[in-house]
Amino acid sequence: MNKQNILVVDDHRENLIAMEALLEAEDRNLVMAGSGNEALALALKHDFALVLLDVQMPEMDGFEVAQLMRQNRKTRHIPIIFVTAISKEQKYVFEGYRHGAVDYLFKPVDEQILDAKVNVFMELDRQRRKLQQAVVQMKRLKDENERLLHALGESVVGTDADGQVTFCNESACALLNVERDTLLGTPVTALLFGQGEWRDSRVLARCAEGRHWEDDLDVYPSGDDEPVPLRVHANPVRREGGEFTGVVFLLRPRDTEAGDDRRERRRHPRKRMFHELVVFDRSTGGNVGRLTNLSVGGFKLSLRRDVAPSEQLQLGMVLPDQIGGVNTMSFNARVVWSEALDEPGEYHAGFQFLDLSDSNGEIVEILMERY
Repeated sequence: MNKQNILVVDDHRENLIAMEALLEAEDRNLVMAGSGNEALALALKHDFALVLLDVQMPEMDGFEVAQLMRQNRKTRHIPIIFVTAISKEQKYVFEGYRHGAVDYLFKPVDEQILDAKVNVFMELDRQRRKLQQAVVQMKRLKDENERLLHALGESVVGTDADGQVTFCNESACALLNVERDTLLGTPVTALLFGQGEWRDSRVLARCAEGRHWEDDLDVYPSGDDEPVPLRVHANPVRREGGEFTGVVFLLRPRDTEAGDDRRERRRHPRKRMFHELVVFDRSTGGNVGRLTNLSVGGFKLSLRRDVAPSEQLQLGMVLPDQIGGVNTMSFNARVVWSEALDEPGEYHAGFQFLDLSDSNGEIVEILMERY
C-alpha cells in the first residue's frame, strides 16, 4: 500500500507530538516541521497530500508560508488547513483563505473534526492519483496505437467529428504524396472527395449513426494530374458513452492500378501477403485467422469472428520454414482495431505485439525479408 504524506507544521514540539498521536494511521506518513522555512524545504522535496499549518510562528508565520507555497509550481495545489488559536472573527478567517487555505481548525483541536476533515482531503488525493494514472495510461495506449498504425502497411487517415484530419500514418502520406504535417488539419472532404461540405457528406451521415461506409473513389495525390483508384472504408469512432468523435478511413488501392510501377514505388513498402500462415489461439488451439500483413510492431489478420479493441490474446503460428532452429512462434498480442467486411462473418483486425522477445523479433524480421 502506498502511504500518503501529511506535512504538519508547528513551532511547538508538544503540539507536533499531539497532532502525531491524533493523525497516526497505517496508510499515512506524517512529516513534522518546526518552522516555516523547514516546511517549505520539505514541501519541495516530498509529495504531500495535505499540509496542516500553524498560523502563529516566529520569523515566518503560516500566512507567509502558504503564500510562498502558492507561488511555487510544485506546491501550489497542495491543500492547506490552517491550525490556529487566534480569533475566529471573519476578518482573520478571510485572511487565511486569501493566502491559500482550504479550511480552518481552531485550537484546541477537536479529534473528530480533525479526523473528518483530513479524511476528506486524503480521499481527494487518492482520486487525483487515480486520475493521473489513468491519464498516463491513456497516453501510453495512444502512443502505442499510433506506433502500430504507422508500422502497418494499411493506409489510415483519422478525422475529428468536424472532418478535420487528426491522424495519418506513413502509408497514407506516401499514397497521397503529402507530408504528414501538411495533412494534419486538412478537411478530409478536400483530401478524398475533392469538394463538398463535411456536414452534408454521406460519410458523416452514416458514421454519425454508428454505421460503416465504403465506396470506390478516384483520389488525386498532391501535385499529380492522374488519379489513384481507391476503395475507401470509413468507420465511426465513439467514446464509451456513445458520443461520436470522428472517423477512421482505410485507403486501399484497387486492382486496376496493380500493374502501375510508378504507383507501386510511391506506396508505403508492403510485404506480400502470408496466405499460408495461420495464427492460432494457444489457450484453446483454435484457428484465430490468416495473416495478411506483418511488421515489427504488429500484424493484420483475416478472421471469421469479431474481436474487440484492447482484447489480449495468447497466440501461436507454425512457420513456413525452420527459422533459428524452431518451427513455431508463440507470442501475445492486443487488438488495436477491427472491422467487418462485405461478406457476412468476415473480419479484418490489426494487432500489436506485446512484450515480443528478442528471438521472436528476429523471426519477424526474417519473415519480412523472405516474404
